[in-house]
Amino acid sequence: MSILSDQLLRSLMAVGEVDVLVGLPTLNHADTVGSSVRAVQVAFHRELARERTLFLNVDGGSTDGTAEAVRDAAAVEREVVLASQSLRTRHRISTPYHGVPGKAGALRTLFAAADLLHARVVVVLDPEVTSVSPEGVAALARPVLSGEAQFTSPAYARHPLDGPLVTQLVRPLFRSAYGLPLREPLASELACSDRFAAVCLERSDWESTELRTGIDLWLATVAALGPFRVAEVHLGPRQMASRPRPPLSTLLPQVLQALFRFMTDDERVWPHRDTPDPVALHRGASENPAPPGPLDLAEFARAFRDGVDALAPILAGALERETLAQLCAAGASPLPRVSDPLWTETVCELAAAYRSGRVSHEHLLQASVPLYLGRVAAFAGECAALPVEAVESRLEQLALHFERSKPRLVELWTAAMR
Repeated sequence: MSILSDQLLRSLMAVGEVDVLVGLPTLNHADTVGSSVRAVQVAFHRELARERTLFLNVDGGSTDGTAEAVRDAAAVEREVVLASQSLRTRHRISTPYHGVPGKAGALRTLFAAADLLHARVVVVLDPEVTSVSPEGVAALARPVLSGEAQFTSPAYARHPLDGPLVTQLVRPLFRSAYGLPLREPLASELACSDRFAAVCLERSDWESTELRTGIDLWLATVAALGPFRVAEVHLGPRQMASRPRPPLSTLLPQVLQALFRFMTDDERVWPHRDTPDPVALHRGASENPAPPGPLDLAEFARAFRDGVDALAPILAGALERETLAQLCAAGASPLPRVSDPLWTETVCELAAAYRSGRVSHEHLLQASVPLYLGRVAAFAGECAALPVEAVESRLEQLALHFERSKPRLVELWTAAMR
């Protein structure tokens, strides 16, 4: 079955070639989609007035009136035209997509549309992000339009103690393994070139379970291994829609499952990646990070101690004896003393245990949750009284420690492959 429906094909052929395609995947986002649509329309008539543009909403079967909300929000275009001089014809399409609902299916449709239209740049927005602005849309697109980059990732203005799943785990491990120092490997917003989109379309893993939950991380791995020129753009603080989120006990195993799975798929390449090169950073918005959300460090410490004790049989199968002994000893303090070297070694051994399969993947991933909580408690407790610049420096130290430990990661991973 074709990725693009006959109706969408006809609509796209009527559009012709474009310079900028902005895609918005949706699934029951009637309450949040309006701000994204309005930001795109303003950007098209102001920041991107000289470009041929298309706004493409791909919907996974919403039942809450999302399509109507997109149409109603786009009415602001008439107001914008009155206040600006549009130099190009603007196009707007809202369409359902085929396949299993989810962002991966939506992006596949967007990339196929971009390929058909020879779009110079594809900008992907997230309807869950309510802080999107016209300036941000244009800032993501510009490095690709100018040829400076083929993949653009946001660098959100976040406090260094915010988002510990990214800062303590995904960012340093991804940077070490893949050799790409992205600040936000899990970012849900991006821009890419037509060549990047074409390479993604050629991949055979669109139907995999990991892509349904880890598509954003997968795109970062494609950018790292391309190789593609990569840039980051300051987008200011990120504000998310107020809706229930998966608990950590669900989210962390999903993220680790995706990261370890992608490392397995790419194991012929990433062990040979060199030390990361700097990523060009473009100004897109002023940085005013919000204060970090509250963390119950005492509860994290209790979960760490109880988890290490209760899950000792699983951890004994995944970690080396000395590492497990150090983790047990780390829980003796009110706040666990999980140092950078101990945390790095723990993560490397967990990755190798996943690759070897000597412990059930499900059990291994669940056992990682209390270890992560212990590390977060240790880092946040250490840095609670430090100024922002000092905490940022500590995060860089952690990332560098992961980088220097890459030979150890490769050694453990190679042994696990046997």
